Amino acid sequence: MTDTLTRYRLIVQDLPNSLKRKAAEPTVSRDTAYYEANIGKVRTVDDLMADRRLYTYAMKAYGLEDMTYAKAFMRKVMTEGAGSRTSFANRLSDDRYVAIARAFNFATALSAAGTDPESFGKAAVPARLSARTELAETTDFSGSREARFVIESRIDATTVKSVTITLNAKTLTGTASDLKKVTRDEIAQAINAQISATGDTGLKDKVQVGIGVNKTLFFETKAFQSLGADEVPGGTGRNADITVYAGGKNRTIAIRNVALTEADRTAVNVGFGTDLGPEASAKIVTAAYLRQTLENDAGSEDTGVRLALYFARMAPTLSSAYQILGDRALSKVANTVVGLPPASGAPTKGALAARAKLITAKIDFASFSDPKKVDAFVQRFAAIWDAQNDTQTAPVLALFSSRGIDAELLGQMQTTRRGR
Repeated sequence: MTDTLTRYRLIVQDLPNSLKRKAAEPTVSRDTAYYEANIGKVRTVDDLMADRRLYTYAMKAYGLEDMTYAKAFMRKVMTEGAGSRTSFANRLSDDRYVAIARAFNFATALSAAGTDPESFGKAAVPARLSARTELAETTDFSGSREARFVIESRIDATTVKSVTITLNAKTLTGTASDLKKVTRDEIAQAINAQISATGDTGLKDKVQVGIGVNKTLFFETKAFQSLGADEVPGGTGRNADITVYAGGKNRTIAIRNVALTEADRTAVNVGFGTDLGPEASAKIVTAAYLRQTLENDAGSEDTGVRLALYFARMAPTLSSAYQILGDRALSKVANTVVGLPPASGAPTKGALAARAKLITAKIDFASFSDPKKVDAFVQRFAAIWDAQNDTQTAPVLALFSSRGIDAELLGQMQTTRRGR
């Protein structure tokens, strides 16, 4: 029987090829191809959850397959996102929820609908929305800096049109007098120019963009008239004139971020945030799925290998003993290396603090920024694990399906979590 240390070394000594072999397996390959082909159709969290195959793939990518049934819980995680300290994901003690909230950041989408005249007994109200944050007096768009988003508007009950707006040094040349100091008005002017460039078949004259009194970008639907295919007043059939009003419940507008034009671009925030939606994060999700699958399959043969691979992946993100104590799998590795027995039941505050102090004294979290030191730590774990366990029978599922000690107690003690 191959021991844990040897199995771990065989996988990580050429991790890219290990991942390629896993990606080539028929089931993994089919599921990934389906995800890549269909995630672009997803606009809301309900769209994601309606496609069980997509949803299951996403949950497995972040090690949350045991929570697939908890749709109300996950809907709250994804719709609130991770941009705010008070968001649901950031209030949980498990960073897996923060990771999936960032990848499926439906919170970044802004949308609004018009109002029918009978709602207020007066004229129909156009769809209008403002960006979430004030636009700076000037914004730097020099070099590789870029903002990119889609404006999508429903014209009537069945017709939706959209335009992708790209703001960067290339598209702003000729509009902005100084690419390092692009003014609010120049940004609005550039967006309107790109809308107009879509012509009558796009959003030209259907949506207007400006700067509101609160210094944010605003977007509003406009009334427009089409003269039909012959572009002459009057006519019937395809030549008939059509008037579309600015307001009414059928007029909508939505803004969502999309992937930047190149991988080396730097995202610029013009009021929508810089997090990207699920389509833009597709490669991040498929990479996470592949790594998670590799770890799961390795763990089906040897629990210690899965623990080692998982700790190696998470180590660079660790800065506090409480992050370890809040994750049973990480705790198992740390306890093995440090020589601590497993905690029995829910520990008291004092016992938790004492355990955290000991882990902090024994583990140099700063060293985890060095891949070689992470590898040395994990190999030490694997060697100790081999000496202590029968790698064919050690239980694994309980370590990964419900990570964490008592949530309320951990919340009280966890004062040093990253960025909190």
